[in-house]
Amino acid sequence: MMIKEKAAIFIDNSNVFKGFIKQTQILWKSKELDSGKFLRFRWDKLIEALEAQESGIDIYSRHFFASIRPDVNKFRNRSSDEQVVESYRQSAQSGFYKKLQEPPLHFTLHDVPLKNRELYCGTLMKKAAKKCSEANNLECGCAVNIDKCKDCKSRYQEFYEKGVDVALATQLIISCSMNLTVPQRIILVSGDGDYVAAVRHVRQVMGKNVQIVSWKFALSRDLEKLANKPTIYLDDHWKQLCEVKKERPQTEEIEADVIEDLDVLEM
Repeated sequence: MMIKEKAAIFIDNSNVFKGFIKQTQILWKSKELDSGKFLRFRWDKLIEALEAQESGIDIYSRHFFASIRPDVNKFRNRSSDEQVVESYRQSAQSGFYKKLQEPPLHFTLHDVPLKNRELYCGTLMKKAAKKCSEANNLECGCAVNIDKCKDCKSRYQEFYEKGVDVALATQLIISCSMNLTVPQRIILVSGDGDYVAAVRHVRQVMGKNVQIVSWKFALSRDLEKLANKPTIYLDDHWKQLCEVKKERPQTEEIEADVIEDLDVLEM
């Protein structure tokens, strides 16, 4: 009986879903996907496909990196650090993220809290105008008028992603350093060029096999060159890995900075 190669997978959720939105747009334009319908990514299908490669590999270590999105409706006004932390904790242990950590997926969730900052309408006018149109309780009454918005004193909290790439690269090095024998293969689900240094280290210095899974249009060529196992292009396997839904993906399945892309996509 042949011994299966031991592998560890590292998923950058934000990178995958930014490409996911663009892929949806491409499918709409090509008429391969009916306008108004959406794709839902099946992580279980991806794991199955990856483990079926070659003579079979064992993805025994699974890491999922995501910027946890709190309930923004709770933060129309300034909130305490304790409130924000509790909201992140609840989000990480419920819904989509809870399912990731349970059988059959068994992912280790690395939740990187979103950063937040307070903005005024006059600070970032276009973003503020959009926020004002969504919030019924602001004093401006949701009348989006650029001339008036620049002098508006309404404020809101904006959440943005920062630190996921650093967290993933750090865990990648740690996982490979803890045991020089396993994992034998590293599977990186991201095309982000920011991972080049970390991947080069585990491939050239630590001698690990490297495989990249990414959308073609989001893949750094420098990153792809470091892989010694066949690159898997998600574009070529979307029918196998996705479900077609009438509803847009749940907010918790999408990174915070992708939500606005979905809104624009639907317009």
